[in-house]
Amino acid sequence: MQRSKVALLSALFIPVTAFAGQVYEWKDASGKTHYSDRPPAGVEAKPTRINTGAPRSSATPSDTPAPQTWAEKLKQMNEQQAERQQAEATAKKKTEEEKRRQEACDEARRQKALLESGQRVRRVNADGEREVLDDAGRAEEIARIESTITNACGNPE
Repeated sequence: MQRSKVALLSALFIPVTAFAGQVYEWKDASGKTHYSDRPPAGVEAKPTRINTGAPRSSATPSDTPAPQTWAEKLKQMNEQQAERQQAEATAKKKTEEEKRRQEACDEARRQKALLESGQRVRRVNADGEREVLDDAGRAEEIARIESTITNACGNPE
């Protein structure tokens, strides 16, 4: 029975001391030992070595980092998440631009191959009429497409 009382008192004592900076020990007139985060008036109380997790008063600010509050941790976490999202968006945009550039490059190469194949090629003129390209028109289109290939692909073929 005595052990269960001690265990119960110990269980109640732990949460109280977890938030205290210092724990004091003293004995009353009947010789019982008491513990508290505040020493009683008129009694000689000794500080104990119980570690409550609170920062020690002897530590200087340069010795230990300042504790972060939950608000500071949340703010830091939100900033990191925003940075990640920004990096992902930038990477996605770059990937999409690269894909469009590659598609333009492939299309220009297909057009050039068609023009160089010698097949009859038609285009729509300024009047909206279809016309078959002659050798001069074919050369103009090949020159225009090579410029596109240089811009889109980075190297002429």
